[in-house]
Amino acid sequence: MMSRLLLVLVYMAGVIWAQDPPARDAQDQRSQARTAVAEKRFGKALTLYRTLLTANPGDVDYMLWIARLSAWSGDRAAAVNFYDQALVLDPPNVDALTGKANVLLWRHAYPEAFVLLTKASEIAPSNAEVELAWARYYHWQADDKQARIHLANCLAADGANQEALELREGLVPDHTIEVRLAFEGDTLSGTTPGAIEQFGATYLYRNGDVGIDFFHDNRFGEAGSRGGVHLSRKLGGHTTVRAAALFGGGGNIVPRQDLSAGMSHALRHGWVLGADYRHIAFRTLKVDAAIANADYYFEKPVWILTSFAANRVEGATTPAFLGRFNVRVRKNLTLQAGYGYGTEVFQLALPTDFGSFRRDSYIGGLTLALTRKTRAEATYTLARRSTGIFENMYLFALVHAL
Repeated sequence: MMSRLLLVLVYMAGVIWAQDPPARDAQDQRSQARTAVAEKRFGKALTLYRTLLTANPGDVDYMLWIARLSAWSGDRAAAVNFYDQALVLDPPNVDALTGKANVLLWRHAYPEAFVLLTKASEIAPSNAEVELAWARYYHWQADDKQARIHLANCLAADGANQEALELREGLVPDHTIEVRLAFEGDTLSGTTPGAIEQFGATYLYRNGDVGIDFFHDNRFGEAGSRGGVHLSRKLGGHTTVRAAALFGGGGNIVPRQDLSAGMSHALRHGWVLGADYRHIAFRTLKVDAAIANADYYFEKPVWILTSFAANRVEGATTPAFLGRFNVRVRKNLTLQAGYGYGTEVFQLALPTDFGSFRRDSYIGGLTLALTRKTRAEATYTLARRSTGIFENMYLFALVHAL
């Protein structure tokens, strides 16, 4: 009896083996693809899923995996393409709607992402991934109050969601205080080294910040102290106004007044445009600067900040430019490189800076998060004046959130 049963089983296995080799191959490829995804070998997994889709052109699940893997590999265009293919075959597919919305968020295409997420929410009101996408939608537009609500909904449905837990750590608290200590120095041929000691405290809340600043300057044989306030306020979801005022000093090197006011507005697709006015008064010299800002935030954690200024001194106007390239190379490390040309009104303000010479400034720096609440900043600037003299400037700062 047992021998006959064994023969039957062997016969059936042989029939299955002989009749459906493509099914076996597909099963093996799916298994290999899942293993590759688990091991984060996205290129290998992508190749396998493309092969599977070629054999089964209408398989929505394969399309979704190709879209996800393309997005994770940085190919956003391919990701959108395959999400679109999936939505043509299955319009109410929540994974496709949410996945495409996430890619659009990386592109800062918020209105298009809003439409997709609204539809996904109507289909699956309590879906954890939909709620997480909504949290990203609001967080990346600086509305952490709404982001926190959607994160709570996401974690209520999936308390172990690692992406949600990490995003929650990155939300700006409703209220916090940051303390900043910094030292800035410079060396210039033929002069004694200069130094600026800085202390600041800023109260940050959901719609802006307000703080105090204190500087003690000791440069080119003249010492003086300045103190003042700064503030910013968000108006709606896209516009920010700001102002700052410093008083003290009153010499030829240390200004007695440094006043500024401006605003910025976030546009679509990563652009932020702004304008500022700055007035600096020394003992015998006054400087008025009109500054235009154009910043661009890429899909990846990369952004460029640029400033164009027209500085008016004693009836003469001179131009200036400053550009800074920033890239977050690790979760806790951001690098910066920059170039400036012309008269300098962005950080330091010396009467000699507004004379007839020009200078090229080459900037390098980094920001390192030491803990969740503490970060260190370092910047080095090499300035070459049109007179042929080089100036070295360096800044070290420590910022801690209470």
